[in-house]
Amino acid sequence: MKKNIIGIIGGGNMGEALIKGLYAKHAVHVSETNAERVKYLKTKYRGIILGDLKVVEDASVIILAIKPQDMEALLKQVPVAKNTLFISIAAGLTTRFFEKHLGGQVRVVRAMPNMPALIAEGITGISAGRYAQSSDMKLAESLLGAIGQTVIVKESMIDALTAVSGSGPAYVFLFVEQWINASIKLGFDKSQAKQLVYKTLLGSAHLLEQSSFDASELRTKVTSKGGTTQAALDVFFKENIFSKLMKEALNAAKKRAKELAK
Repeated sequence: MKKNIIGIIGGGNMGEALIKGLYAKHAVHVSETNAERVKYLKTKYRGIILGDLKVVEDASVIILAIKPQDMEALLKQVPVAKNTLFISIAAGLTTRFFEKHLGGQVRVVRAMPNMPALIAEGITGISAGRYAQSSDMKLAESLLGAIGQTVIVKESMIDALTAVSGSGPAYVFLFVEQWINASIKLGFDKSQAKQLVYKTLLGSAHLLEQSSFDASELRTKVTSKGGTTQAALDVFFKENIFSKLMKEALNAAKKRAKELAK
């Protein structure tokens, strides 16, 4: 077996993010059935090998990057070698699911990346199946590090992680969407509103990441008593609505993740 071959089943958005991060340093073989997608990937990533499931037969690691609803049928066809490590990025599917359908003491690592992985700025939670070894987790960390940072969690925490970081980009996009709309209502054109909001968002995020102060401390520093920021925050804090909505939203996402796992 050629240990330097990484097999990826599924060449969609997240599959492509992995291809982009890995193909410069690894031999990447991709199984993709959509003809248009195959043509696109061949043109953009000339160093990869594309084809049907046979192209991943010699892979030491197979990354499963297809939709959860298509997974069971796929697993009936996936080649399983004795030393193959499987990494799944399919939402809702447990390591036990893969162990059951792949058979034997198959080594599985479950991963939950998020959308910023598309620009190698993601955060991916990973957890080990029953038969995955510490070396498998280190390898998974290394490979998934190509699309951002990783954090190891117990599998029982994956649903909560999905609610926090997996779905998290949508919370940010919703907030920004409403922020821009409100800015336009104040009189800015769309281009100005986007520039003001995007730069404020990015600058604040970078400050938060680089500062020794946490979010609540930084919020206090930018808020003068009786000032404009205080007036705005008083609206957010009214009857604790913002805090309640955030808790309800994350709990709803976690609940749905659990339902999908059944």
